[in-house]
Formats: sequence, C-alpha cells, structure tokens
Amino acid sequence: MGVKKLLLMEQVMDQARLAVIEDGTLCELILQQPDSEGLTGNIYLGRVENVLPGMNAAFIDIGADKKGFLSADDAGAKRISDVARPGRDILVQVIKSQPGAKGPRLSARLSLPGRLMALLPGERYVGVSKKLTDEAERARLRDIGLQLMGQGGAGMILRTAAAGQMPNALSAEYAGLRAMAEALEKRASHLIAPRLLHDDNDLALRAVRDMLGGDVEALWADDDELYRQLIGHARALAPDLSDRIRLHEGTTPLFDLYRVDAQADKALERYVWLKGGGSIVIDETEALTAVDVNTGKNTGRHSAEETILQTNREAAVELMRQLRLRDIGGIVIADFIDMKREEDRQALLELIRDCAARDNGRTTVVDITPLGLVELTRKRVRQSLSRQLTHTCGHCGGNGVVPGYETTARRAIRDIWRRRRGGDVTPFQMEACPEVCSRVRRIGAPEGGALLLKPSGQMGAGEYRISPIDGKETMKEHNT
Repeated sequence: MGVKKLLLMEQVMDQARLAVIEDGTLCELILQQPDSEGLTGNIYLGRVENVLPGMNAAFIDIGADKKGFLSADDAGAKRISDVARPGRDILVQVIKSQPGAKGPRLSARLSLPGRLMALLPGERYVGVSKKLTDEAERARLRDIGLQLMGQGGAGMILRTAAAGQMPNALSAEYAGLRAMAEALEKRASHLIAPRLLHDDNDLALRAVRDMLGGDVEALWADDDELYRQLIGHARALAPDLSDRIRLHEGTTPLFDLYRVDAQADKALERYVWLKGGGSIVIDETEALTAVDVNTGKNTGRHSAEETILQTNREAAVELMRQLRLRDIGGIVIADFIDMKREEDRQALLELIRDCAARDNGRTTVVDITPLGLVELTRKRVRQSLSRQLTHTCGHCGGNGVVPGYETTARRAIRDIWRRRRGGDVTPFQMEACPEVCSRVRRIGAPEGGALLLKPSGQMGAGEYRISPIDGKETMKEHNT
C-alpha cells in the first residue's frame, strides 16, 4: 500500500499554514511569512547600491529591510561589473532568505514556476526534474521542451508533475508563463526601483502549484474564503485535481484534529525518541546540522548486529522526516551506530535515499565516511522551522547553557573587590537570583564597605546588578 498523503491548510489573521500529513504523521509544516523571511521566489526591480569587485558581487536595494546580495555567478556573468553598476536598475529574484543580519541572496537569472514547469527567460536550456527516473519519459519530455523552446525562445525545467502530460498541456502552460515574463519586463520598464514585481509568498497558490499532485488524497481548507482561493488556483493550474480540494466544516479546527501543533512543538526539541526505544539528537549550527543516533533502551531480541541495524533503520526514517518537518537545509552529518557488515551500510544508504525521494526539497545523499558518518545535503530555501518559531535566549545567548551560580557569584565578588582595591568604600547593594545570593553570602564579601544582598526571582543565573545603596548607579548591569 502507498502512503496516505493529506494536505491541510488554515488561515488565521494574516498568517496561512500548510501541513503535510503522511499516514497520520506530520511531515512538513510551511508557514506563510508576513515579513522579510518570506521573500524567496519574489521578483523585484532592484537598484544597485554598490559593487564589490574583490568579491565579484554587488549589493542590491530591493526595498526590504536588508540589502540583497548578488554574485557574478548568480548574475550569469564573468564579472559583476558587466551587469551591475551603482545606481543602475536590475531585475532580480530572491533565491534564498539568509539567517540573522545577512540580506537575501539574489539571482538575475529569473525562474517563473508553474505547476508543470519552471520557465527560464533568457536561457537556452531544457532540463527535466531529477526525481523523474524513467529514461523514456525523460527523453519524451525533453523533446517536447526543445520544441517549445524553439517556438518561444525561453528555456525551462520540466517538473515531476509534467510526467504523463500531453504536449498541448505543456504548451498551454509554457505560453502562459511566457506571457507572465513579458508582462513583468513591461511593468519594470515603467516603474521606479526598488519595486516588487511578483509575490511568490501566496501559500494557497504554492499549495496547489507545488504540492497538489496525484499522490495527494485531499487538500483540506479550514474556512470558506481559503477554500474559494484554492479552488480558483486549482481550476487555473490543475483542473483535473480540483475535486480533491475539500472544505472542513467541523467545529474543531482542522489542525487540532491532526495534532499539528503538538507534533510541531516536538520538532523544536533536540531529542527525538524512537518507537523501538532508541533516540536521535539533532543540533543545528551555522555550518551544519549534526545528528547522533543512540540505541537507548532498544536491546533487541536477537544478535547485536540485527539490533543495531533495526535501530539505524528506524532512526533513518525518522531523521528524514525530521529534516522535512524542521525544514533543515545545508550540510547534515549523521552519526549512526557503527555497522560492521558492508551490506548493512549499503542497505541503510538505500533506505535514506528512498525516504529522500518523498521530500519536495532537493536532497543529495553522499556516502558513509570511513568513520561511519552519513553525509547528505538538503537545499535550503527557507529558514528552518526552529529559526522561524524561536528566538535566541536572552540568558544563554543561544548556547543552551548559562554560567553556574557559583561562577556568577565569584564574578560579582571580583567586581566588588576591584572597587574596594581602588579605594571605593561605598555601601553597595547586589541584586541577583536567590541561588547566586546564597553563594555570595557563603563565600563572603571583600572588606572595605557594606554589601546588602537583594535576592530577585527576575534575575537569571548569569546576571547580577550592583548599585550604591544611595540609589545612584555606579556599576553596569552584568549579563554573562
């Protein structure tokens, strides 16, 4: 039996959310971002702010909070100065939203996605999705694409939804996307930069265009207006699938019925427990995502090799689901439990590749290193779910740990000691959490003046505040 796949969509105030449910389990959660994090796919008439010849790149003002970054490679040029000069207008598309203070990454090589293909204006190239593995079908689609390009001049990448489609359907979409590209260029010629030309952040459109396929049993909408939007998009893009769009009319919210939020909350935790008793630990860093697999309570019923293989297989399936659910991109290094038999290692890799085939994100499984680490990469399109739903802890600075009570107490004592050593005999008040205050009381304060301890439940483990008892602040607040 195949996987039972459902799409659930809700709209609450200004945010839409799309959940992908496979066999009752949440596998993806896509959020429509009302701010700058939802820029990916948008097309702008930008203005070149400055050119950096040493980096062979330029910064482009697209009207967002942060300037976009355009490299020569993404501009389709050998030298950035060939296409970008300060003050010049340029058509660009956001290809990746960047974390933190970085601006979005841009491309001057536009791509207009449809349901069956992505049009590449100005390119002479016909590609076919790597997810289509049937060589005869790939050749058929490539031939149709070459005929279309010969008629219209623009290249394309044929998507997985194009499989089995007749030439007239592909031709109709190609013509529609070409008309869209021409309209964008015409608008750009009459506008003043920076200006948004195409907004790709409509989640209802993306749900139908990118997610609704023959493997989806139903796309459920949670209210009338959203249902009408989805039906409208489906009739324009996928009329043969419009009957799979359904309206949920129950009093219990759709996401509550499938425990979407409860499962999403679990995706913010480091530890993921496996049904067999093992676990995986997921740590996201700027450079890569590290994953550790543990047997835990899974002691098995047969040989150690079978127990290890069973745990690794269960961990592999769960890991690939977590990558989709957490929307983790970039390099992933997974430390599975060491397997001695080469056939077991290859079976594990094959399972990971099978799971990756169900992912809409482009995932490449590299290999197992001599140290037993599985290397893979997943294309980063949006910020990961944790970056979208959480913020850096003010107490630990994102490290996940804070200074110990003893450490903070001794830092405060040294702070007072420096003052006393310089001849300051002012009576001080020290405010800190009760645990830090108790340790200062046990250790004692430097001689030379009075010290009043003021326990506060509002202070973190790494914080303390020292001030003169007369109320005049003479020492800064410490937050380490």
